[in-house]
Formats: sequence, structure tokens, C-alpha cells
Amino acid sequence: MRMVRESKITLERPDMRAHVLKAALLAIEEVGFTQLRVKDIADRAGMSTSHVLYYFGSRDRILISTLLMSEADLDERRGAELARLDARAALDRLVELYLPRGRQDVRWRLWAQVIARPPDDEETLLRLDGFFRSWAAELAAIVRRLSDLGAEAAEDFAVRHCRLMDGLSGDVLLGIPGHDALWAKETVLASMRRELA
Repeated sequence: MRMVRESKITLERPDMRAHVLKAALLAIEEVGFTQLRVKDIADRAGMSTSHVLYYFGSRDRILISTLLMSEADLDERRGAELARLDARAALDRLVELYLPRGRQDVRWRLWAQVIARPPDDEETLLRLDGFFRSWAAELAAIVRRLSDLGAEAAEDFAVRHCRLMDGLSGDVLLGIPGHDALWAKETVLASMRRELA
């Protein structure tokens, strides 16, 4: 009987974790990061604070796990969406998907929180790096469709422009006047087009 019970807990745990992470996204949108408490997440998940902490251990771990889930979902959607577009449209759409939609973009706010309080474990750091590499690889593939750049040059182009988008995203999140999502998109695309011309 004991083995059946342990098996049941193991099967339920991923579903429960996903449920908490969806509640965390909702709480972040409604409360914001500065006011966010584990209780806010627990309330939206219909659980106790201690039950939420049982699965994650800390608020920081919830935020990191929420970012990982969000990026994995976007990674999957991005690949499917870009595959349906011609190369020029795919380039524009990739830039739109990469950059924050505005100052309160939850995904980018999660990144800012995780950067401010980075995880200690190598596995999580490698997963976060994997998302960056996935974006860069997707961009490099589009660039190769648009130009005669070889694999190494396309990869260099992609990494540099992803890092450019990272920097411009900081301006958007800070709310610097004149540095909104449209400005960031136009700045990146202008740089890309100059190099690809």
C-alpha cells in the first residue's frame, strides 16, 4: 500500500507544480513584483502558503521556475509560428517575440528578477543559457535564409543582435522616455538590415 501512495504523489507533483506556476504568473500580473508574496500565489492556486513552499521552497525558486516554464512555452510556440512565415516576416516576428511588449512585460520582469537574484545551481543556469542559445539559433537560421552568410558568421550575427535586444530591453523596462517597445524593435531591425544589406 505504501508504494502505491508514493507513486501517486510522484504522478501528481508535476501537475501541482504547473498549477502553482500558472498561479504565480497570474499573481505577478495582478500584484506586480515589488508587492508579490508567496501568499498571493497560494491564494490564486487555492492552496496554503506552506503547501506552495513544500513544492518550491522559496519565493525566488517560484520565480525562477515560472520563468523556465514561460520560456519553454514561448520556445515551443515561437518555433511553430516562425516556421509558417517567409524569412523577412520571420525576422520581424522573432524580434517582436524577443523584446518586451512594454514596461510591465511579465516575462521580461521575471528575467530582471532572476538576474538580480540568480540561481546557484548549475542545472538551472544551463537551462537559462539554453533558452538564449535557442533564440540565437533560430535567428541564425533565419539570417542564413536571408543572406549568403556561412554558419559561423550567421551565428555571430545572431548572438550580437540577441545581446543588442537584451540591452534595449533594459531601456524599455526602465521606461526611459522615447525608448518603448516600438523604438526597440525599429532599432534592432535597422541594425540587422544594415548588416544584411
